[in-house]
Amino acid sequence: MGVSIAIATHNRAGELELTLSSLSQLRTSTGDYEILVIDNASTDGSPEVVRALAPHFGGKLRYIRESQLGLSVARNRAIAEATYEIIGFLDDDVDVEPGWLEKIDAVFAQTDAAAVGGRALLAYPTARPPWLDEASEGLLTKVDLGMRRRSAQADELYGLNLCIRKDWIARVGGFRIDLGRVGGCLLSSEEAELLGRIVAAGGELLYEPTALVAHRVPPDRLRRRWFFSRIYWGKRGHAKMLPDGDVSCHELARVTWHVIRAIYITGRESIVHGLESGEAFRAGVSLAAKAGSWIGLGGRLWPKFRRGTDPVPVSPLGAA
Repeated sequence: MGVSIAIATHNRAGELELTLSSLSQLRTSTGDYEILVIDNASTDGSPEVVRALAPHFGGKLRYIRESQLGLSVARNRAIAEATYEIIGFLDDDVDVEPGWLEKIDAVFAQTDAAAVGGRALLAYPTARPPWLDEASEGLLTKVDLGMRRRSAQADELYGLNLCIRKDWIARVGGFRIDLGRVGGCLLSSEEAELLGRIVAAGGELLYEPTALVAHRVPPDRLRRRWFFSRIYWGKRGHAKMLPDGDVSCHELARVTWHVIRAIYITGRESIVHGLESGEAFRAGVSLAAKAGSWIGLGGRLWPKFRRGTDPVPVSPLGAA
């Protein structure tokens, strides 16, 4: 088997350099591979980084410019450009274990899995803030489902370390371009939506703990405001995925009640424990999540009050 490793990047030349440097240490005895850097409208030194590191990859490193901004757009471009039957999506801020490719080759050779997600641990720049508990580390895309291979749900695997058979993508379509990050906007849920379609079509998802990456956490993400924004946009993305039957005025009223209650709880925890406490942080995360759901549902309902809308179409490569 061969693996096309796809890295979408936007104005993060420093992070990209570190990730490519780790990939230069891959052990490749079990299969062929290529690395596709999808430069998503970057204006920094990303092209120069790829050019400088290309000699370390013996022709296996390819630079592709995608001018339309959007993570899902960039990933769909990678799908179209990929040579091999497995497409491995990695973020541009991960350190990849040298044995990663061997583990990915092995699990696809041993199983009929449609997609395989690996383990991702966090590499902090400093000590973890005291208000950040382990449960909230998932918002930094920590993926640790244990130390044994097992079946996974669509919302348990993430695109920072995710491999999908290309024929399954051809079967169900690519990433929806109305989901996923665009520039600094943290809209998400594009991976869960695609994997959900694969599961609905009969595909199996696996979690493989030995396919390991370390997710580098930049200092600017260790701020409460970033976590609130992350969960808010995540829930807005989730609202886009809801079946039409789940989008109703009754559901909006229910979520409205939960928003009001979350406002009260956040205020109470901030007063009782202090604004800088872990209790206030967790209450704020819950409030941001409910606010994202509320805004997302409202956005889905508004066209129905006007003249109604059709479901978002998905092209063979996920274009809306």
